[in-house]
Amino acid sequence: MKSWILVGGVFLLGCGSAPDNTKTTEDEIVTVACAANMQYAMDSIAVVFELDEGIQCNITAGSSGMLAAQIENGAPYDLFISADLAYPQAIFEKGNGEQPFTYAKGRLVFAYDKEAGYTSIEDALRDLSLSRIGMADTRLAPYGMAADQFILQTGLKDSLEERLIIGESIGQINQYLTTGSVDAAFTSYSFRIENEDLFGFFEVDPTLFDPIEQGAMVLNRGKNENAGPTEKLKLFLSSAKCKAILVYFGYLVD
Repeated sequence: MKSWILVGGVFLLGCGSAPDNTKTTEDEIVTVACAANMQYAMDSIAVVFELDEGIQCNITAGSSGMLAAQIENGAPYDLFISADLAYPQAIFEKGNGEQPFTYAKGRLVFAYDKEAGYTSIEDALRDLSLSRIGMADTRLAPYGMAADQFILQTGLKDSLEERLIIGESIGQINQYLTTGSVDAAFTSYSFRIENEDLFGFFEVDPTLFDPIEQGAMVLNRGKNENAGPTEKLKLFLSSAKCKAILVYFGYLVD
């Protein structure tokens, strides 16, 4: 019970606003490229970090692949928070930042109409009345790659081809779900935390896709031009407060 109170308390703090007397300067801002699956958690992390350190986080969310392309084209980010390790590792190997590190492991879920009464994901996928099934782009989004691996394992890929609605990122898939643009979708567990009352959920068996090891890295801009604030945010990602927020949103942490 104590651990739940701690997590809930941190989350409530993260959803609040900074005090009126919190002031930032140009030197007290960290610019973050954040994977869309992490947006719910990162919003809370940013508020708690600002309350603790007086440093503001300017967050741009999108698919990991899209953000990686922006970084390679010179986008002025200090820190990259990806949905996997592959994109940060590729950026590191090209000389744009420090060695990436794993900050969490992701969980994949299938969201559907909670009134449908499905017994499993496979049961839902065989229901041809689900004519619009959302999935993030496998070329850009690690959660889309994981969903695609699962579908291949089920042997249902061919029957789903004409029913899949592809979104650029998990953020776009979540928007499709909440607006009713899809009947069901594969998304991140963090969406479940915010929408438990609106949808039914099955967690995808993690043995049926490659582990979603979510990686982060300090980029050259954060290393050279904005080192102090960026290093503090990097350290905060490994703190007990940050881990509590990540656990609340369904991520696995060491």
